[in-house]
Parts: sequence; C-alpha cells; structure tokens
Amino acid sequence: MERQRRKRPSFGRLLRIFLAVAAVFAAAWFGVELLGRQRTAPAETQTVQLDAGVAGLFPGLAVNRYDLNAFVWEGSFLTYTGPETARRGIDVSAHQQGIDWAAVASEGVEFAMLRVGYRGYTEGATFLDERFYENVGGALENGIQVGVYFFSQAISVEEAREEADIVLRAIEGLDITYPVVYDWENVHQPDARTANLDDETLTACAAAFCETVEAAGYTAAVYFNQVYGYNHFDLLALEDYVFWLAQYADVPDFYYAFDMWQYTSSGQVAGIDGDVDLNLSFWSPENP
Repeated sequence: MERQRRKRPSFGRLLRIFLAVAAVFAAAWFGVELLGRQRTAPAETQTVQLDAGVAGLFPGLAVNRYDLNAFVWEGSFLTYTGPETARRGIDVSAHQQGIDWAAVASEGVEFAMLRVGYRGYTEGATFLDERFYENVGGALENGIQVGVYFFSQAISVEEAREEADIVLRAIEGLDITYPVVYDWENVHQPDARTANLDDETLTACAAAFCETVEAAGYTAAVYFNQVYGYNHFDLLALEDYVFWLAQYADVPDFYYAFDMWQYTSSGQVAGIDGDVDLNLSFWSPENP
C-alpha cells in the first residue's frame, strides 16, 4: 500500500501549538516565582517539603535530624521514641495564676520554663512577673528543674542588655539549671514600639542578651517560631546558643536543628487551670 502523504499543518494549528508551549513555560515560571514567595508566608502553613528554599538560608547551620516518625502522643503529652532523650516540660507565667506544683510533678513534668518578667510594647517599661518567685519555689520543691525567659520588646542592643541584667538580678542565688531565654515576639499592634524593628537589630539584640547571660555562667537560649526562624533572625549568628522552637504541630518539621520544642499552647496539665504551653527538651543540664 502506498504511504499516505503527510499533510502540512495549517497556520491555525501552528498557532495553537505555539500558545500551548508558551502556557507551559509561563506555568513553570510562575511556579518558581510562587516557591520563592512562599519564604515570606506564615511558616505555620508551610512544610520543609513544600518550601525547599529554606535549605539555602543558612549554609553550614546544623539541620533537624530528629526522626519525625518517633514523635507519638501518650495521653495529653507528646513523647519521642527515637535514640535521643526528650524531657517533658511546660512554660508558665502569672497568666496561669496559682499552680499546684505537686500535681504538675505527678504528671511526669521534668522541667518548667518560668517567665521572669517582660517589657511593655508601648512605653517600653520593664516589669517582673508577679508569680515568678512563687513558681520557682513550687517547681523546685517538687523536683522540677527550672529555666527562665524574659518577654522582650527591646529595640536596641542596650535595652536587650538591660533585660539580661534584670533577669540576672532576679535569679541570683536560685537553682536555675535550664536555659535563660530571650523571648522576643511580634505583638501585632499598630502602636507597638517594635513595629518597624529591622532584622539586623533584632538579631543583635538576641546576641547581646545571650552574651550577657553566658558571661554570668548560665546557658543562654533564643525562642522563635518558624516565621522568625526562617525570615527574621540570623540563626547563623546565634548558633552558639540553645534554640527553642515554637511550632504547634504533631511533628517538628522546622528545617534547622533546635534543642527545645514548644508543641502546643493548649495543653492540659493537672494542677493548672486552663491551657498551658507544653514542651519537649532534647537539651538537659546533664547533656548540654
């Protein structure tokens, strides 16, 4: 049989092919652009798998090597069944009111991070937590190890050092074995004095606080969520300090290494009325 002659494509068909190819390239370009923009989206909605760009943010910084399949719930608490030891903890402030620390200890809580004080987000005055000493005494008397944090709204290195000095005076003579933490958070209020703080100053404030704390012989730490870990703090400049990650999830898929994990703000613990933050710590005084 004679082979059928191939028809020459019409101009209309050529135009349709050209438009289809152009659409494919446009979709690919848009996808790259979208992936790049995801870096500034709220990190709570991201995963490392979807935002691979985070891998290149801090070259050389240690990465998260925990076995994500080893995080399991035991009652109201998350535990870790991998090779590393993870201790059960809480963090509290005067917002929890009176705490029955004996009941807390009966839940297997091994450490507590206590708020020492805070700086106001408008005038910038500093205050001690009204129940700090009560909480320190209650935790220690019931065999719970203690770390502390200061809720910062510092806008300069000088203010960050002032906050560290306030903490050091407050904890002098106390048995503080867990880290002393710089807890800077965006309060999302239009009249916040920190509203326009740049990332370079933010990192410098954290470093100044931690340097002051460690010079006094304590272990210093920086608290951050995924948004601030990926997009605001220079974690390479802070890598010598303990990292305390806030990510409310069943598994912590933050790309970079961290030492403590605050996994929920709505935990329920005997001895505490209402919700409380729950934590796991891979850091301990015995294994710093």
